[in-house]
Amino acid sequence: MSATVATASERRVAAGAVLGSAALFGTSGTARVLLQPTAPAAGAAAARLIVGAAGLVAWAARSAEGREALVRLWRQPIIWIMGVTVAAYQIFFFLSMSRTGVAVGTLASLALTPFMAGILGWIMREGAPGYVWLASTVLAIVGVTLLTIGAGDGRDILGIAFGLAAGASYAFYTVFGVRFARQGEQPTHVLAASFAISGVLLVPVFFMSGTWWMSWSSLLLILWLGLATTTVAYVLFGMGFRALQPGHIATLNLAEPVFATLLGVFVLGEVLGPLGVVGCALVIVGLGVLGLAEGRSAS
Repeated sequence: MSATVATASERRVAAGAVLGSAALFGTSGTARVLLQPTAPAAGAAAARLIVGAAGLVAWAARSAEGREALVRLWRQPIIWIMGVTVAAYQIFFFLSMSRTGVAVGTLASLALTPFMAGILGWIMREGAPGYVWLASTVLAIVGVTLLTIGAGDGRDILGIAFGLAAGASYAFYTVFGVRFARQGEQPTHVLAASFAISGVLLVPVFFMSGTWWMSWSSLLLILWLGLATTTVAYVLFGMGFRALQPGHIATLNLAEPVFATLLGVFVLGEVLGPLGVVGCALVIVGLGVLGLAEGRSAS
C-alpha cells in the first residue's frame, strides 16, 4: 500500500496516532523525575527497551498470523539491521545527553531527523515529502531550537555528533519500517521483530547499570517506560507507516519535546521563559500546517 493512495481520513487518523505516540514519548522525563530521579539514564533506557520489546512481541504473537510474521521477519537481514539501529539510537541518545545535557542532546537527536528521514525515504522511492512538509519541518525545528536556548552550554562537538548519529538511526528504522508496511507487513509485527533484537542487545547494558531497579518505584518506572512509552507508543507510531511518508512521521514526532516541556511546567512546576513559549507555539503551528495538509490531500 502506498502513501499516495491513502485517503484523507486515513492520513488524519495516522497523523493523530503518531502525535499520540509523541505525547507518550514526552512523558518519559517527567515519569523518571516523579518515580525514580536517580535512575541511571543508560540503565533506564535499556530497561525501557527490553520491557517495551517484550510487550510488542507479546502483542504481535497473540495471533497465529503474528507468530508466523515474526518468524518470517527474523529471517530477513534488514530486520536485524533495524534492530541494531534501534539499539544504536538508545546508546547514541544517552551519549549525547551525557555530554551536552538533556535539552541540547534531545535537540541534536531530533532536529535533523525529519530531513534525514525525508531524504532517505525519497532515495528509497517512498515519495518526495513536498514543500508543505519542508515549511512545517523548518517551523517545528526552529521551535524546538528555541525550547533549548538557555538550557546550558551543550556545545560539545562530539556530543552533538552522537545526537546526529541517534537521529540517523531513528530515520533508518522509520524509513525501512514504512517500506515493510507498504510491502504488506503489519507495522506492529515489523516493530516487534526489530525491537526484540535491540532488546536482547541491551540486556548487558541493563545488568551493568547496577541494582537501582530493586525498588517498587523503580519497577513502576520501568513498567511505565516499557509498556506505555514503548509498547503502546510504538503501536501508535506504526499506524503512520502505511499512510504517511517517513519525513512526515519524523516531523510529527517533533511534538515530543513540546509535550515534555508542558508536563515539566504543569506537573513539575518548571518555568518556561518567553523564548520557550514562542518555541512551543512554532512547533504547534508547524505541526498544524502539516496536519491540515495530511487531512486535505491524499496525494
